[in-house]
Amino acid sequence: MYNVNFNKMNNNVLNQGKKLAAAVFLMAAVVVNAQAQAPVPPKDPRPGIERPGPGPDALKEITTLSGTVSKMVTNDDFVYDGFYLNSNGGSVLVKFPPHLGSQITALAKQGSQISIKGIADVAPNGEKSFRMNSISANGKTIEDTPPAVPETPPQEVAVTESGTITDLQKNREGDAVVGIFVDQTLLKMPPHIYQQLGQSLVKGAKISFTGFKKPDNSGEVAERKLNIVHARTISVNGKEYSL
Repeated sequence: MYNVNFNKMNNNVLNQGKKLAAAVFLMAAVVVNAQAQAPVPPKDPRPGIERPGPGPDALKEITTLSGTVSKMVTNDDFVYDGFYLNSNGGSVLVKFPPHLGSQITALAKQGSQISIKGIADVAPNGEKSFRMNSISANGKTIEDTPPAVPETPPQEVAVTESGTITDLQKNREGDAVVGIFVDQTLLKMPPHIYQQLGQSLVKGAKISFTGFKKPDNSGEVAERKLNIVHARTISVNGKEYSL
């Protein structure tokens, strides 16, 4: 009887030992597998490979440029918002807020010698640009200040028109439509709408639309007088769309 109990005890101990060994082996396998799958921290860039640039909240140094104004430029609404400056043998696109247009176009005429404080930047097309903080010429200085708040907010003017597409406005690169000319009206829509309409937007096509006219904002100077309308609905080739 004693021998039987002793054998059972040995068997129990042996079984417990096997279970413990199996548990230890399983835990070790899980740890090894987790280590194998753990993400490897990125290494420092190799020499010659640039690190990511600073984020949008990084400090930006204000520097000074001096040179000669060569050409004024406009935005997609044909409102002046910049000019090219010949400086140190190169041409730099200087950008300013459109609401300062009346002041800057009076001060920074073509051929004028000016000094600009601002921040070096790169335009979406990769062109070197310079965002102004202040412009000085002939003893006068224009600071980048926010637009004045009008006592009476401009009222939205609803528009309903129809006519013929006389031209298409392209972006600076010439590879995308950014507006539709209908006589003296420039119809504006979200970029993806031009793509969806595709071949429907051609010169001579009949078009009708509803929308709201862009108000004349204080301080802005337009290169050409146009009625700019932001479309709400558009009908072309007999099909009407809601934007």
